[in-house]
Amino acid sequence: MKHLFTTFVGILFVALVFSVQTAKAQEDMGRLIQQLEEHSDVFVKSLDTALDASEFNGTRTEDEIHAYVKRFEDATDKLKDNHGDNKSNKVAATEVLERARTINTFLKNHSMGDTVATDWNTIKIDLVRIATAYKLKTDM
Repeated sequence: MKHLFTTFVGILFVALVFSVQTAKAQEDMGRLIQQLEEHSDVFVKSLDTALDASEFNGTRTEDEIHAYVKRFEDATDKLKDNHGDNKSNKVAATEVLERARTINTFLKNHSMGDTVATDWNTIKIDLVRIATAYKLKTDM
């Protein structure tokens, strides 16, 4: 009986430690997603300013770029909304990374200035951390 009680207490302790670690990981992921959202807001503003001063200003290309960025922001919102649901969140994280690849390709092919490059690189750091957490490839 004493052995059974000790085993039960051990199992309970392991379960408690696991639940604390899981809660901590979810809290960290929540902060990371919030950080990605904040960094995205900064990026959108700097990109908009750069596009207005570029050859793309007033063109269909500018509209398309804004649409890509909007879809990226929408995917980021979905990631935030699904936080805590691991299956849905992995799908949402995959979508964020796919949307980011399109923006990344555009920025590789068209210099939008140092501010945009710095803001995008900050987002890429967030994306690598998210991809790592969900065991996804970043390809950026």
